[in-house]
Amino acid sequence: MTTTDYSELSAPGQTLTGPLMRLAIMVVVLCVAQYETLASMVDIWWHTTTYNHGFLVAPVSAYLVWRRREEVAKLMLAPALGALVPLAGFATIWFAGEIAGVNLLRHAGFVGALMALVPLCLGWDFARRFRFPILFLAFMVPFGDFAIPALQELTADVSVWLLQLSGLSVYREGLMIELSSGLWEVAEACAGIRFLIANIFVAFVFAYLSYDKWWKWVLFLTLAVAIPVFANCLRAYGIMMLAHMTDNALAVGVDHLVYGWVFFSLVMLLMLWVGGRFADRVIDDPAMQPVDHNAPVQRQGAFAALIAGSLILTGGPAVAALTDPVAEPLPQEIVTRVAPKGWRVLPVDAEAIDRWVPRFDTADKAERLHLTDGRHTVDLFVAAWTHEREGAEALHWSNRFDDDEVWKRAQLGSVTLKTGETGLPVTARRDALTHYVMAEMGTTFSSRLVASWVLSGGELTADPKTAKLAQLRARLTGGAATTAVIAVSAQYDRPEDRAQAVASIEALLADMGPVTGMLD
Repeated sequence: MTTTDYSELSAPGQTLTGPLMRLAIMVVVLCVAQYETLASMVDIWWHTTTYNHGFLVAPVSAYLVWRRREEVAKLMLAPALGALVPLAGFATIWFAGEIAGVNLLRHAGFVGALMALVPLCLGWDFARRFRFPILFLAFMVPFGDFAIPALQELTADVSVWLLQLSGLSVYREGLMIELSSGLWEVAEACAGIRFLIANIFVAFVFAYLSYDKWWKWVLFLTLAVAIPVFANCLRAYGIMMLAHMTDNALAVGVDHLVYGWVFFSLVMLLMLWVGGRFADRVIDDPAMQPVDHNAPVQRQGAFAALIAGSLILTGGPAVAALTDPVAEPLPQEIVTRVAPKGWRVLPVDAEAIDRWVPRFDTADKAERLHLTDGRHTVDLFVAAWTHEREGAEALHWSNRFDDDEVWKRAQLGSVTLKTGETGLPVTARRDALTHYVMAEMGTTFSSRLVASWVLSGGELTADPKTAKLAQLRARLTGGAATTAVIAVSAQYDRPEDRAQAVASIEALLADMGPVTGMLD
């Protein structure tokens, strides 16, 4: 380990009041102009435990700068008008997210603009010296949920492998794992995404405080990803084994969570201890850099930076407000317009133990029909929105085909179907759902295949990115504002009957007409 020699730091340069005041003004302008985006991020930080760390990002970033406050006091801070270019770029990203209804783009645009305000108000020299605290603000963006399905699959795969190595008889149905002592589900909370993101957050700060060599950064951050992923698989296996060995007396209910977090905490502490053994400097060394007062400084442009920056930040929200879509009325009945002739509507038993109720609470109208042609039985579901707006979107995270009570999602992917004259793409989103009933004789499983598409901007697709681009084009060109989700589903009892479920869905599609025309 080494410590920093501060003898090359020279005398103070200028007062910090003016530059910091400019930065404060611009941050206020950003927060006011994009208030709904900021409120959306804060709401996610507050209600989603995976992203609780979002409240700590800005304070930690400020603390990392404050540690080198003596260096900051000696810098000649001046606005960098060149930072208007990245500021405009992030404002464009925010605008695209606002128009297309993509929270990730909105949040990334907001945080990126916040980063760009630092060199705009304090200068490139400051931004270069404190690039890590600035880039660290990216942790404010709630990002990472996309990895949950893959982590669930990996956790289930490794857990089953370890259980079999331990000599246990295991039956797996999607994300459901059955042992002789009980049934387990690798739920979203078991994917380990919370600890993974928290571990990465801590690892970045630790690496900044401890390492100077780039290869140590890469190695430590790689381990910060690999270790929690492996540890989560080991945790899931350990919980199931402990419950099995104690006849479910331990590692169930609240114990399940307590053991998990104790285990994760020990893993994190061990990783930091090992990482500390290879530190390049003591952790309380701020590693300040010498200041060269002979370097030229552009002192003009403070007022221009404030005006130009404010116009860029407020321009996007103004244009978005002017292009706000007009709500289009929906027909009184939607799903009956899509249902083909020759198919009879069957009554739906709302009390059935395997009832299927898709969760599309944000929709302006959602309807389902249970249909049969005498040989095939399927469900046809349509959800529609008069226009997309915050919290009411066809691709909103809360919209699900499983209710997580009766039906649980086992897999998410795609399926290729014969779609006839419907105009639907042959590739559909595939939700594989599982329903189970536990009894003394064992657990009985049922499965459900759900094939779905999105109608957005007048275009039918199963790809979320294509749907959002179609919505963006429609918003900018005055196209159709209405969006909809169309889903066809069939239930089957045995894995070998899946082909029959596909055939049932294709039979309905073969008798349907063009979907777009019927929903127009």
